Amino acid sequence: MSGFSLAQGVRSLGMAGLVLPGPGAAYLNPAYAAYPAGVYGSEAGFQLPLGLLGILLRPESNPIPILRNPQSLSDPSNPFDFLSFYDQLTHINSLLINPASSTAFVNPNTGYPEIQIIVEAGRIQVTDYQGRPLNLDLGLGRTIGVASSVALTPAPLFRIPLLQEGSLYLELGPYAGGFGLALSPNSALRQALAAGSLQPNTEYAVTLNASGLSGVGLSFGYATRLPELPIPELGRVRLYTGGRGEGFYGLAYLESNLSVGLQTDAQGQIDPNQPPVYRGSIFYTYPGNGNGFGLRADLGVVAEARGVTVGLGIRNLLGFARWSGTELVWNGSSSPTSAQAERSSFGFVPAFFLNAATKVPLEMGQLTLGGDLGYETRLYGRIGGEYALGPGRFRAGLGFDDGFRIGLGAGVTGPGFSLDAALTTHRAPLVGHTVFGIAMSLGLNF
Repeated sequence: MSGFSLAQGVRSLGMAGLVLPGPGAAYLNPAYAAYPAGVYGSEAGFQLPLGLLGILLRPESNPIPILRNPQSLSDPSNPFDFLSFYDQLTHINSLLINPASSTAFVNPNTGYPEIQIIVEAGRIQVTDYQGRPLNLDLGLGRTIGVASSVALTPAPLFRIPLLQEGSLYLELGPYAGGFGLALSPNSALRQALAAGSLQPNTEYAVTLNASGLSGVGLSFGYATRLPELPIPELGRVRLYTGGRGEGFYGLAYLESNLSVGLQTDAQGQIDPNQPPVYRGSIFYTYPGNGNGFGLRADLGVVAEARGVTVGLGIRNLLGFARWSGTELVWNGSSSPTSAQAERSSFGFVPAFFLNAATKVPLEMGQLTLGGDLGYETRLYGRIGGEYALGPGRFRAGLGFDDGFRIGLGAGVTGPGFSLDAALTTHRAPLVGHTVFGIAMSLGLNF
């Protein structure tokens, strides 16, 4: 979920990333800027960058020996694995137990990745060095398109408040996100890999999609509590509403949709000497080459009745974005044409976020239950809960966000301090298995 997922605290991670009602969710629903803080608790403490331990103590993740002696990278016995390093670096607040590894692609006899593409006698296979079939649906991060770049402008890396007057606020913040890289076969190649045979006069291709954007955003918002609304079935309903306008200046943007393929002849054969067929484009912007700018309007509402809070936020209810830069276009040949180009989007390209929570008093302690459901480029959702007993907190959650997620967590609060820990999961880049991690935060109040 763009930059917001990077800002999830240990408490949230212990519930599989669940977002509870409160001002901390104002980026997803601007009405939460007026919701009382602490009703459902809040993230406390500073997240400890445990991932640094994984980088420094795990040989396959530690780049320092490579930096000291770059020639050692060609040594087959060198344990450094760039994929493990990348996975740990992009989850710097968690110590990964089983980070992604490229060993499935590396021939231990040579120390180099080896992928075999076999095309012969009308047959096609993609395997590792041992002949085991590989899945070509690979990815890093989450790719987006320019139509979604307004709706998915990432949450600011940090916020600089410029104005806070009652229900009004103005803030500035840099952002960077939407980074993704995906490799996937076209429908013809997917069928051929499943059947093991080729069809005549058919193009078999692999498509590379990539994206990323960065810039500076300026947000102006208003959030307030409305008069209570009496409803006989629900009692007195407390309502909150909020709106936010955001303008951004874009510094860098990347959007790729490039395919590389081969064409079969009338007999379903591929000439191994024929050049690859390139189709598609790459559009990019960087300072000095182009820029971007845009506006968007967000709206949110929160209702609270009988101890249950429900919120609905819609980002990019109306938005506009325009990027200028350079576009490389391939029309079948390996040599692209280059020209100045623009990408623009206008209208209703929304991102939805719905969440709900309640507190259940128990004979011993209190239970907080919640769930959320969102849609950006795809659907995601989580359910989870927290049980509070004295100074102790115990958490669990399940979710689906680019794969199945679980969360387990615990915490303790005392006079002047808090300590939280969580077991986290995410989908491994490229190889796709579930990676487990440990996150911790420490809070001190003097």
